[in-house]
Amino acid sequence: MTIRTLAGGNAGMSTCLKANAKQALKVLGLWLCVCSSISVAQGVFDYPIKTGSAEAQTLESIAAELRQNLPLNAAVEQQKYLAVLREPMISTGALNLTADGDLHWRIAEPFAVSYSMTAGELTRTMDGAVEIISASAEPALYGFFQLFSRLFELSLQELNNYFAVYLLPQADTDERWVIGLTPEDTRLKKVLAHIIVQGKDGAIEQVTLTEPGDDYTLLKFSNIPADKVK
Repeated sequence: MTIRTLAGGNAGMSTCLKANAKQALKVLGLWLCVCSSISVAQGVFDYPIKTGSAEAQTLESIAAELRQNLPLNAAVEQQKYLAVLREPMISTGALNLTADGDLHWRIAEPFAVSYSMTAGELTRTMDGAVEIISASAEPALYGFFQLFSRLFELSLQELNNYFAVYLLPQADTDERWVIGLTPEDTRLKKVLAHIIVQGKDGAIEQVTLTEPGDDYTLLKFSNIPADKVK
């Protein structure tokens, strides 16, 4: 009886260890994939864009392609990486950006909440209740949505009001373009170290927002066919 009990315990421990090992490998694989992508993209900060340069013209060409695809409807996966957590916090949802710059962002999981930035006014809807969010009440949240509603336009003149702008040579990125932004505004510097925007063929595919202290958020976008938009 004792031998069988010990064997059963060892088998249970073995199963547990295998499960933990699989989970650890899964997390490690995700971490290595993300780190590799970020490492390559961070080279963008060696290539600042100057007004009137060839790079500035390339940025305008990218922006023109993005504008041609408005209105934009996209599925969004957000991965939030915190130094104190072993695994990222993940949420999913969808966004709609109109040609006028109105932004509607719906989070479906892990809980339902939606945000709208229209004519400079940010609202949050949760459980049917609508709340107006002012820049003074929640500056980081308001600033994020204001920035994001303009990010798809990629106007160098407007971006330069708040950021230093960089563009990685496309020869180094397998046809994908990589744009870097570092905040010049003092308020932004308190909550944001830099932004990396990556895309291809007139679409933004991924945005990485890194905070002071190296916590960061990864946003991945995939287009939703027009007949599937709710």
